[in-house]
Amino acid sequence: MGFGAIFALLPDFQSAIGFSDAWLGTVTAASFAAGFVAQIGLARYADRGWGRHLLIGGVALAVVGIAGVAVARSVTTLVLARIVLGLGEGAFLPAARRIVILRNPNDVGSALGQVGSAATFGFLTGPVVASLIADRHGFRAPFWAIAIVVALLLPVLVRFDVPPASGAIPSIPVRGLLRLRGVRAGLLLGMSLNVAIGVYDSLWAKFLKDDHGASTQFVGWSLFVFAMPMVVMAPISGRLSDRIGPIRLGSTCAIASVPFIAAYGWLPNAWAISGFAILHSVFDSGVFPSAQSAVARAGPPEMVAAGQGLLDGFGLLTAALSAVAFAHLYDAAGAEVLWVTLAACVGLSGVSSAMIGRGLFQNTRSASTESRSRRDIARSTAESP
Repeated sequence: MGFGAIFALLPDFQSAIGFSDAWLGTVTAASFAAGFVAQIGLARYADRGWGRHLLIGGVALAVVGIAGVAVARSVTTLVLARIVLGLGEGAFLPAARRIVILRNPNDVGSALGQVGSAATFGFLTGPVVASLIADRHGFRAPFWAIAIVVALLLPVLVRFDVPPASGAIPSIPVRGLLRLRGVRAGLLLGMSLNVAIGVYDSLWAKFLKDDHGASTQFVGWSLFVFAMPMVVMAPISGRLSDRIGPIRLGSTCAIASVPFIAAYGWLPNAWAISGFAILHSVFDSGVFPSAQSAVARAGPPEMVAAGQGLLDGFGLLTAALSAVAFAHLYDAAGAEVLWVTLAACVGLSGVSSAMIGRGLFQNTRSASTESRSRRDIARSTAESP
């Protein structure tokens, strides 16, 4: 919810604090970059028995970060608050996904799709709730409300336990995972979605407000209708990825989203953009569950959290670079060039994933039977194309 609220109200902070359009990308990238550091650095510890600590610490950091956004009076404070929020997300997600994967070894894609659906629901309610509260109580009030709601999760998380992996864990898991063709294909799938997320997070609200005169409430509802199909479709897409293969489904969905993204720069008004966004999100709902499933099924069971941390970390780094680069592109060249360039990046990532992952995961099998031992990872360099 915190990320979604910032999504809708970032232009309000820009007006109140007073910073340039280029800073929009930096504010957004700060959270993504912090999440990247946390995911890459901490995910492996969920495999080593520290899962519950990561869950609790992640939520606690998120509360501090959201409250920091509420009190931010300068762009520096806003960036710092976003960094803390990103660290919280980066600590929480790998441990949470490890629980899901271990409890659903035969339906990895479906289970991850349900988790993604719940996360998307939280994200999409953020802009709507934030815009409604902001209209009545100011644009800072929603963040205090969300911080309180998130803090209420802490007593629940104390009861959770994330068992450590039973096998030996390589001292440098990232290097081992990157040698696996299925992992690389999954990372490219994640990249196809995260390069777009960096743009949406930093520029969607500004694009609708400045180019099409949309109100804050309209921006909030546009994000709601954009993400709602993902809530419904993500579990279905997860089950479909288990049946036909995550690379096949994910790359097809990524490529199919290209014309929708490219069209945003030429649509006449905010209503038309929102209508296209609903159709676009149906395809987006198939991308990330497929990426998560591909990485989970390609890697060994003793590196489940490390694999998910690598996927999310790579995705956050992609989103951070995208937010900065495309903010400058939008400022210099306008909306048409922005959306066409983004569409090309998404399409290229989807095609690359399909090529690298061709022939993988064609049969419905459990994550455990797709997994490799530590010895297999060491030998997998020969698999690299």
